Amino acid sequence: MIDAHVHLFPDRLFDAVWKWFDENAWVIRDKLYADGVLDRLERSGVRRVVGLLYAHRPGMSDELNRWLGELAARRPVVVPCATVHPLDADVPGILRRAHERYGARLVKQHCHVLGIAPDDPRIFALYESCIELGLPLNLHAGNGPKLPGYSAATDRVSGAARTEAVLRRYPELRLIVPHLGCMEDELFTGLLSRYPNLYLDTSMALADFAPGIGLRGRELLHLHPGRILFGTDFPNIPYELETERRIVEQQPLPPATRRELFHDAAARLLGLLPAPGGETDS
Repeated sequence: MIDAHVHLFPDRLFDAVWKWFDENAWVIRDKLYADGVLDRLERSGVRRVVGLLYAHRPGMSDELNRWLGELAARRPVVVPCATVHPLDADVPGILRRAHERYGARLVKQHCHVLGIAPDDPRIFALYESCIELGLPLNLHAGNGPKLPGYSAATDRVSGAARTEAVLRRYPELRLIVPHLGCMEDELFTGLLSRYPNLYLDTSMALADFAPGIGLRGRELLHLHPGRILFGTDFPNIPYELETERRIVEQQPLPPATRRELFHDAAARLLGLLPAPGGETDS
């Protein structure tokens, strides 16, 4: 099993993130720092953890990328991401360093946190750098959840229509939209048939845990095998880690679809499947 959506931050940033959640969102069930997160996931049977973090202001990306790269070197279960703020001085250089020095296999950002819409020209350099380096981008671009602590209303800085504009402009960009698009699951799932480089992850989209947050995404899992990745959003969730896995396991999915969802789709996208010579690119 590959968990394609796990948050890993330095302790001080986890503390800040959890304070924000306490004030604006839900009560996180397991407030674990990075090593505790990895220990818990490994005990649950996860083989690889796609570690995600994001820069919420310019000037912090290089340090975050270094920290996550060093964690991945110490804990090989981690598949590290890179992050960059669109207003950083050297977006291409930051991502190249993270990829070449620290082994980043994808990039992460969050439109709600940035207060920048996916089709805003200020973010285009991020897309162009991802394409140049061959790195997928996990971008929170769906317009939910609608929480009070963001700097801008989510409808102004996200949504399926604005994301589709990006897919039209950058068809080479391998884009992962988390949470099945969060509150726009049917719209984003509909885009999968038109944009072959679009992927979704399931994180927090399958569990009905709060009014307006639980989605119907579980009914869509069989439609696009190979294009939907299983992720948990651990540890920033208000319920037990295994909740959504059990929901998936209860669905009448063919074995091949289940394997794509839990492992192969993410492994293929991130270059973790065995190479032609039989060696795993890990």
